[in-house]
Amino acid sequence: MKRPRLALLAGPLLALLVAPTVLAITPPGTVTVETNGCSFVIHVDLDQRADVVGWTVNASTDPGDWNDGTTVHHGSTSTDADGKVDIGPLTADAGEYNVVVDDETPVDSSSIVEHFTLTCESGTAPTPTPTGEELPATGTPTPKPAGEEEAATGHGGAVGGISATPPPTNTGVATSSPSGGPSWLVVAMIGAASIGTFVMSTRRFGTVRARARTRRTRS
Repeated sequence: MKRPRLALLAGPLLALLVAPTVLAITPPGTVTVETNGCSFVIHVDLDQRADVVGWTVNASTDPGDWNDGTTVHHGSTSTDADGKVDIGPLTADAGEYNVVVDDETPVDSSSIVEHFTLTCESGTAPTPTPTGEELPATGTPTPKPAGEEEAATGHGGAVGGISATPPPTNTGVATSSPSGGPSWLVVAMIGAASIGTFVMSTRRFGTVRARARTRRTRS
């Protein structure tokens, strides 16, 4: 009598243990991963709307094993009406990874597993556009006129119609030159004129005094 009862009890227990495995069905759809250096985006495209989408990213070198490796990212979300959702961008170190996506959480063996690799290679830097005085990619730069150099246009070193050499500012009496020619001549002429003026004044003064004495004598 005891054995039939045990068999009756063992049947439902075995069914409960087997049921999750039997009922676990991989959701229809695809999962792709778009990588860019150490950054990546997970594109989930299921055939129908899913209110719950569980996902994990595991560092794994075994493609297809949903439970292999260490989990570096995980979470849950939902799709749009077409069953699509993008997860990311996310970042991780260079290496191999499995992304595990399921229409439930936590994820299990019924998940969609996609293997991908991050190389973290830096992209090609764009060529900068030359600005200011930078040398362009082709051609030869035109030198700028400086000092008394002749400009690209104009005559005699003039830049923009303005002479590069400023005019002399000393318009007064001529100063002495290193040779000492014209300047000393002017000084000598001035000295002679001064002496002549002094002599003339002395003679006139003597004449006036002589006339005064004569008048006193006559009177």
